[in-house]
Amino acid sequence: MSASLRILDAISLFLFRLACLLVLGIVLVVTYDVASRNLGLPTAVWAVNSVEYAMLYITFLCLPHLVLTRGHVCVEIVLTYLPAKLRKLWEAGLQILSAAICLYLAWHTAGAFLETLTDGSYEVRAFDMPNWAIYLSMPVGFFFGGLQFLAFFPRGQSFFGAPPEAHAGV
Repeated sequence: MSASLRILDAISLFLFRLACLLVLGIVLVVTYDVASRNLGLPTAVWAVNSVEYAMLYITFLCLPHLVLTRGHVCVEIVLTYLPAKLRKLWEAGLQILSAAICLYLAWHTAGAFLETLTDGSYEVRAFDMPNWAIYLSMPVGFFFGGLQFLAFFPRGQSFFGAPPEAHAGV
């Protein structure tokens, strides 16, 4: 495997582990919030907003690793009935389309990120959150997710993992 693919995989794994840390943070915040309410302790007014922002980040930080590990959702029913050559062509088209969508969304969300970065707008809720921070994980996740879709080509791997026949009838 080339160095660029190893770097891409390492970045994807790093983003996934960062998302795992956010999940741990959510568990701790929710546990404290529930316990503090039941024990009459001061509650964290910022808990709900923090969990919402963390869930948004988790969604996009996990994307590249989910593509790498084929954790994305796909319907393979069509592939089970296609001849092998047509299946390869269909699969390549889906990989390119998926990568194009991800890269387009990376470009679009990067534009929104830069716009909110320059205008200095904030979302005012339990605590003030700069809008650029809300958009930060989106272009990162979409960009590396798109690269992971394209990485199936040089790896010579299937977009779907196991051949479709292995899933037929399941």
